[in-house]
Order: sequence, then structure tokens, then C-alpha cells
Amino acid sequence: MEAPAGRTQLPLQRFSPIHAAGDFLRRRFNREGRLIVAGISTVPSAAATASFTQLLVEQRGAALQITINRASEHNTMTDVVMQELAAALRYAETVEGVRAIVLTGAGEQTFCAGGKLKPTADGSPFALEPGRFDNPIAELFRAIDRCNLPVIARVNGGAFGGGLGLVCACDFAVAVDSAKFGTTEAKVGVFPMMILPVLMRVIPRRRLHEMCFFAHRFSAEEAREKFDIVNEVVPAAQLDAAVDTMVVKLAANSPVALRIGRRAISAVTDLSFSDALNLTQAVLPILSQSEDTKEGMKAFAERRAPVWPGR
Repeated sequence: MEAPAGRTQLPLQRFSPIHAAGDFLRRRFNREGRLIVAGISTVPSAAATASFTQLLVEQRGAALQITINRASEHNTMTDVVMQELAAALRYAETVEGVRAIVLTGAGEQTFCAGGKLKPTADGSPFALEPGRFDNPIAELFRAIDRCNLPVIARVNGGAFGGGLGLVCACDFAVAVDSAKFGTTEAKVGVFPMMILPVLMRVIPRRRLHEMCFFAHRFSAEEAREKFDIVNEVVPAAQLDAAVDTMVVKLAANSPVALRIGRRAISAVTDLSFSDALNLTQAVLPILSQSEDTKEGMKAFAERRAPVWPGR
């Protein structure tokens, strides 16, 4: 079919980043007539069962809190930890009433010290095979990127290397004022390669050079003011209250709008300005068909608080 005169037909292939993330522009209805966008159902699915050996997973109000339970090991991320984190993110999407995910570390000293380095026989810090693209931390970052719920980093202590990447991969971050941060890999002859994509989404280019090339540690205040990594810095006694306030603010808004909007923000990051506009103008009418949009508009007209159907 030819495009009308004066209008350029935009092939869907140009949105390959979106398609790779789940066919973001595809529209379909399930057997119950509920709208599904990009594999994102406008209603949560039935809760699944989950079992974890390295994590503590508990529902706190409208949030599912996922804790790396390795305080004695500075909450370092082994392959199992990263695989379980990715599974826990998927599990959170199935739990009724959950509107946000909170990631944190056990104890009061460390949020996450990154990967646990175990030098090989020849002294190399990693046993990675060139040409493989299934690195567990890459899969974890993809899982966070694909998640349909907002993710908050509850930074209860130090965040280094992959732990800093984990903070940057989240949508929000609240840190205790005593927390330290850093990408110190260059001091041991490597570079923070696997976290670069998430760092670059958050940190200005020259500040990123400073962080990675100087390889020094920095304070929570610097993380907020200088590197723009965290939203809030609070005393330890106020950490939970600050996170809870953020969850309440998120839960007050349409879950459908937040689910689809989060995926849209992620998608447009990888597109040209023109393609990003094409994507957003394609997604908006899809979103407008949701029950949440209808309820939001009705509540606005009636001057009352909306009661979100969540679909």
C-alpha cells in the first residue's frame, strides 16, 4: 500500500530497538478484550510463586522490596545473584497490588560492591569468553530496562562497580548520607565496560570521564550534586521514610500510564529525535484506549481523585 501524497511512509523496521524490546508498537487484544501493548498487558497477570536463595523478597505496601542478602560478602553479585535479581523483577510484575520495586542490600554498610572478582590461573580478573553476549550483568540490566514497574534503588551503603551500575539502571535512587560510590576498575587494570551503557544514560559525558578515568570514590552528596546519580540523600534513620514517600507518589498515578510510559522513555533513548517523535505519537492513541485513561479523564471532569482500574 502506497503512502498518501505528501506523507512519508515510515517502515516499522526503523523501530528495530523497540521491536527487539518486545514489539513496542504492536497492538493486540487478548481473549478477554484487554489491550496489550508491546507485550505490556494493561492488567497485571496472576501472581506466580518464586523462590530465592540469595535474595530476600517481601511486599511493603505498594512496593516489592528485593534485598541482596549477602551482607558478609558486601552484597557482591555472583552469577546466581544476578540471575535471581532478574527473576525477582519479573516476579514483581505478577504480584497483585505492587506498583513499584525497591532494590537494596542487606545490612547497613554496603548496597552492592559489584561483581566478585576471582582471578583465573593466568591472573585475568574474569573468565569471559570473547564473542559471548550472555553476560549475567548484561541480562540483569536488560531485565531492569524491560521491567513494567518503576524501580527505586534504596542505597543503604556503598555502591561500587556493578553496584553503581545497578543504581544507575534504576529509575530513582535514594541514598544514605554516609554512602560512598565509585568505579575504581582502572586501578586494577580493567575498565567499567559492562556498566557503561547505564552510566551513560544518567551521567553527563565529561563527568563520566572524570568518574571512570580518575577511578576515585566519591560521597553521596557528590553523587547527587555532581554526577546526578541519586535523587535524594538522607540520614540513615530517614531512608525508609524517603523511599516510602516515593512509592506513595508513584502509586497515586495511573499504573497503565507508568508502565507504558516507562517503556517509552527507555525506547526513545535509543532513537533519533525524528523517530522518537514518530514512536510517541504512535503510542499515545494506544494508551488513550486504556480504562485508566478513561477513569482519569472522568475523575478530572468530576473534580475527584481517580480510582485506577489498572488496565
